[in-house]
Parts: sequence; C-alpha cells; structure tokens
Amino acid sequence: MDFLYPNILWCLFALAIPVIVHLFNFRRHKVVYFSNTATLKTIEQENVKTKRLKYLIVLIMRMLFIAGLVFAFAYPYDPEQKLKTDDADNLIAVYIDNSMSMQSQSEEVKLVEDARSSARALVKSVSPSQRFVLLTNSRQPDNEYPMNQDEMLMSIDAMQTGASPMTFNNLYENLQMIMRRNGFKSASLFVYSDFQNDMMDMRGIVADSAIQIVGLPLSSDYQQNIYIDTVWLSSPVLQTGLANEVNVRVVNDGGKEINGLPVYLEIDGVSAAFTTIDIPADGKGVTAMQFVMNESGEKSAAVSINDYPITFDDTYNFVLNVRPVIKIVELTSNYTMTSPIATLFSDNLQFDYQAIDPHRIDQQYLMDYQMVVVDGDADLNETMWRTIVDFASDGGSVVVLPSDETKAENDTLSVNMVASQHEFFSDIFVNIPDNADLPKVYKHTQIRKLKFRNTLTLMSLQNGTSFFTLSKVGGGNIFSFASQLGGDWTNFADNALFVPVMYKIAMLGAQTGRLSYTIGIDRELTVNDLTAFAESDMRIRNEQGNFEMIPVVDLRNNRAVVRLYDELPGAGFYTVNKGDELIATTAWNDSRAESKMQFMNGEEVSKLMKDNGLNVLTVMKAGEIRSDDVMQMMVRRSMLWRTFILISLITLLIEILILRFWK
Repeated sequence: MDFLYPNILWCLFALAIPVIVHLFNFRRHKVVYFSNTATLKTIEQENVKTKRLKYLIVLIMRMLFIAGLVFAFAYPYDPEQKLKTDDADNLIAVYIDNSMSMQSQSEEVKLVEDARSSARALVKSVSPSQRFVLLTNSRQPDNEYPMNQDEMLMSIDAMQTGASPMTFNNLYENLQMIMRRNGFKSASLFVYSDFQNDMMDMRGIVADSAIQIVGLPLSSDYQQNIYIDTVWLSSPVLQTGLANEVNVRVVNDGGKEINGLPVYLEIDGVSAAFTTIDIPADGKGVTAMQFVMNESGEKSAAVSINDYPITFDDTYNFVLNVRPVIKIVELTSNYTMTSPIATLFSDNLQFDYQAIDPHRIDQQYLMDYQMVVVDGDADLNETMWRTIVDFASDGGSVVVLPSDETKAENDTLSVNMVASQHEFFSDIFVNIPDNADLPKVYKHTQIRKLKFRNTLTLMSLQNGTSFFTLSKVGGGNIFSFASQLGGDWTNFADNALFVPVMYKIAMLGAQTGRLSYTIGIDRELTVNDLTAFAESDMRIRNEQGNFEMIPVVDLRNNRAVVRLYDELPGAGFYTVNKGDELIATTAWNDSRAESKMQFMNGEEVSKLMKDNGLNVLTVMKAGEIRSDDVMQMMVRRSMLWRTFILISLITLLIEILILRFWK
C-alpha cells in the first residue's frame, strides 16, 4: 500500500498525545464534604485490574481513531494500480471510438466530441516527456507512431468522425503490434467508447499484463433508434415501362411503438414514391413502394426516413440497373432459324439473341450475356465448360441440352410431376389442375450429373426420370433438360409451359446483381467491362467529385475485380471510371451493426475485461478527467481511504460505549 500524500504520515506522532494523557493523569482530586462516614459504605469498590483494562482499551481506541484519520487523509492506494506515467518505456495509447454510434448526443454535444475534449485534458495532464499514440477506427498510420504531447494534441483535433466500427480484440492486437514495433515494454490504454455490445468482441484475445486499461464509457441521452435495415426488389429484373416494387425493412430499436413513420423513395434525386409504416416497440416492419422506370441504364436510388438525432442509418442507398435488353447466346454448331430458342427470342425486342459456333466465340466476352444455351451439338472442351460454370457463378443463367450422341431411350412418356411449390414457378402459375396438359416426351436421356450440391428436379417423367433440373451455382443457375427441344424429342416447345419457363430462365440471368455494398465489410466489386483491366486508368470517385481513389484491378473468371485498399470516406454513390469514361455506379451504406442501441455499462465492461485476463486499472466517467495530475486523479478513485475513516468511526463509537456503560 502506498500513499498519495505521504507527508501527512508525520501526524502519526499525535499518537503520543493519548499515551501521555493516560500515563500522566492530570485530573485534580475533587474534595467532597460529607457528615456521615456511613455514606462511604454505599460506594462501590472498583477492582484495580478491571480499571486498568478499561483504561488500556480506551487508550487503544483513541490511538486507532487518530491513526485511521491520518491514514485516510494520506490517500492510501494499491501500488499495483498505479499508472506508469513517469516511465520512459511506457506508451500512452488513447483510443477514441469515432464510429457512427458516437454521433449520438449527450445533452447538446456529440459523444465523440465529449471524448475528444476529455482526451485533450488527459494528454495535457500527463508528463510531456511521455510518448503517445492515437488509436481510432480509421486506423490512420500517422497516428500509430509514437508522438510527443503537442503532436498528440494536434492529432486529436484533426481526427475525423464517422468511421466503420472496430472490435475490442482488433484494437488490443493493434496496440500490441505497435508496442512490439517501437520497443515499448508497457502501455497505458485509455478507451473512450459507448461500448456497444457488438464492439466488445473478446474472441481470440491474448491478454498482456503490461497493458493497463482505463475504460471511459460515454452514454447517450437518446436510447431509441429507428433505422432502415435493408431493401430488396420484388422482381430481380428491371425493364423500362414495367412496374416493380422496392421492399423496405425498418427496425425500431426502442421501447416505444412508432405509428405512421414516413418513408421516401428517390431515384436520381427525384421523388418517386412515398408511404408510411407502423413499427412495434423493439420490432421491425416491412413496407413496399411501387415505381416504374422509363429509361434504361444505372439509376441512383435511395430510401429514407427521418429519425433525429441518430441519422447515419436513416438513408439506404442502392443502384437500379435497368437493362435495355436481355442478351442471350446459343452455342450451337447447326444453327437454324426455326429452332425453338431462336423462334422464341429472335423477334422479341426485349431480348438480344445470337447463335454462335462455340469454337468461334471469345470466352472473355461471354460474360457480357445474361443467358447461355448450350445446344446438344456444341462440342465444348474442358476450358469452355469452366468458363460456362464461372458465368453461372457470377449470376448468369445456363441451359444445357443433351447431345445426339448421348444414348437416348425411345419411350413415350409424359411429365407427371412439376415442383410447383418451388420459387422458380412462383410467378408462372398458382396451381396445376389435375387434368393439366403437361409436356410429352418421345426420347430422353439421363441428365448429365453436375458436381454441385444444390441440384433439384423441377419436372420429372412418369418413370421417375428427371426431365428438367436446376443446379444452384454461386449467384446463378444451371438448368438441364433430358431432351432436346426439337419435335422428334418432345413437344415441350409447343406446350403452354415453354414460354414462361424460358422467359423465367432469361429473367433470372438478367437480375440486377448487387444493389449496394457496405463500408468496412465489402472490399471488392466485380465489373463486367473487361476494358477496365487497365489499372493505371482506373479511378473510383464520389458523386461530389472531391474524392478519388486508384484501386487495384485483377482479372478473375474473365471479369475485372476492383479491390479497395482503403475504406471509402462515407456512405453514398461512387462511380468506377476509366479515364473520363463511366464504367459502373455503385452504392455504399454504413454498417447497421452500429444502429443497435445495446450498450454495456461500466461494471459490465470491467467484468468482461477481467474475465478475459486483461489488466483493468479502472472504469470511470470521461468527465472525471481534468487538466491536473493524472496520477492524482487515478489515486483519488481508490476506496481504501473510506476503510480507514470507517475504522476511526468504529473506534470512536467503542470508546463512547465503554465510558458510558462500563461502570
């Protein structure tokens, strides 16, 4: 045990005062006059030993009373809980949680500004000879090298807000790396955060007793948040002149029911739809808004609500990719204008149909299509098959027809099972009547077994053989038929199911792809335009024109993959450009993990850290830090002085009881 004010211990010499009083009893004898000596008989004779014991106990109580007061005013504390602010080998690390949740307010000031102000006071209170690092969610390299006091104060002032969240285990590992890199033996880590539950991830953390932790929780006056969780389209295909719906899921993370909350939809900055939604307390609600696109191309869209003061999650950005046509290619060596595929798609303005010999197509440009039909006579090598599978994995639709060389059975059978409950048929028909006219098959083969886990029979024949199957591959689908579509194999091309089934396959391949990306989670995006593989010309720009990034571009599966080496500065729309040419528009949103109003209090934070073996010095309010000596501030939080005050009060009470009742 050490003392903050050890000079006060000189007052222990005052213990001599009660000793002197007891050794030299200065009480004067009092003369009592009485006329009858018989009165002496009524005086009780006190035992000499009992009297000495009484005086000895009173003496001890008085000495303990004085000693307790002296120790209390000397401010005792545990030396193991001392901050190493005067050690040249100790690093002062200040972590300020500058994530979106810290944009909430305490009184009239944002939490992050409260943290900034307290951190400045902390740095000023530490010896200027100390070395500092500023840790934030932004992971700025310049702030993670040892700085002097003035540099640290400037870094705190220049800190940007609105970064992606960081978990505590990542923060701790980052500090350990900085210590090793710069040769520091110990560190004092001050953590300014609202301590959201998701932030306090301790998985895989390796405790280091050389790192002292001071937790500084900040709490908001606003504990209810309403936010847009996600959006999705009712139909994955967008075409001009056709109505579609955007579905919006709104979450109420609070204990108060919300009624009639306005929800707005904007497309290219113009209001496109409006509705209201009711959300139960601590629940979620879904609403839909209908819209019609009159022009093709990529459109910037946003759904928004109003929820002050936590506003970063009130808008959800996404991109609507309206295709002018759906591009279909049939890989065949014997093209005829009368083939069922050509008849269905070639004269329809919604589709751009081509038939190409598979040996004459450039595999790289296959990715520009949305649907690929592999005819039975197409002799594909292994490389081409891998390209087809990659095409499907990236969201395309593939139709595989059997070859004439495949052994076929000449049995006339009917389709007797249709998986009508499968989502593929959800918008084709409601139910199938018992006497439905289903396709007939005259020749069929065993469908080529594809090495994919998710293969499902959508139609089967009377003998149980699969006629039409679906294999899920990545983000797309491979559809296989047991018969060619010519009339000598099946009448499927003349059946009422043929047109809606083939249209549905084409539509699935033409789906819009990803509507949006999440900052801090997504690090790459795929671009179909292979001319983008000119890395020196690639740029990512925001819509305001004040941000530009040169990404890393790779060629993967015949597509250009754009990788971000750093986080984007904020939510919004960013364009991928090659020089002055616009290649793609992307929408980015902040992570909704920050939207959940679930926080840990100081006791929970301290317990969690200690349970994981961390050296927790204390958890205190950020407002308790002032511009004075930080060591004194920490010691004053010690509760040992209360123990000595309690000892003094107990000894005083015992003395009073002895003198009052011990006769």
